[in-house]
Amino acid sequence: MRRFDPDELWERVEREFRVWLDATGADSAHIEVNGIGRVQDNIAWLMRDGVKEWARIPWELGSPQGDLRRAQALPDRGAWTWCRLWMAAADRVLHQECDWLREPIFAEPDGGPPGPRDCWIELDLYPRDDEFIPDWLRKGYEAELKRQQRNARRRENYRRKREQERGD
Repeated sequence: MRRFDPDELWERVEREFRVWLDATGADSAHIEVNGIGRVQDNIAWLMRDGVKEWARIPWELGSPQGDLRRAQALPDRGAWTWCRLWMAAADRVLHQECDWLREPIFAEPDGGPPGPRDCWIELDLYPRDDEFIPDWLRKGYEAELKRQQRNARRRENYRRKREQERGD
């Protein structure tokens, strides 16, 4: 897994937000991110004269912005699961609001909350102290752990059966 200096990455994202604002002439630019494990879902919009316009994130911004979650993960709290980034053309300063406990809800077509496997991957990649594991994440993790244990028992039973059939 690549490592990033959070401050350098932040500066790059801020610089690319400015470029995006300059290129579009918008009053402000916004990106909302839901993330868990290795999955991120981004929604972007521009505000122009008080009107919200859905937008595509330029690749030059999307690439470093996609790395922020990993770079900002904290040893005891894990990675945030929801984040909003925005910049107003008037001040050209990047702002961020994050939530480490919110259950991410992903857009369609697959949509909905994360599955048990996603929860397990999240805690494997970004461990958290027990007090920072929300109920939805704990339940998903435990469900995936039970599934893995069932599969391990099945594999072991199958292995034993094969050994008996071969006469080992």
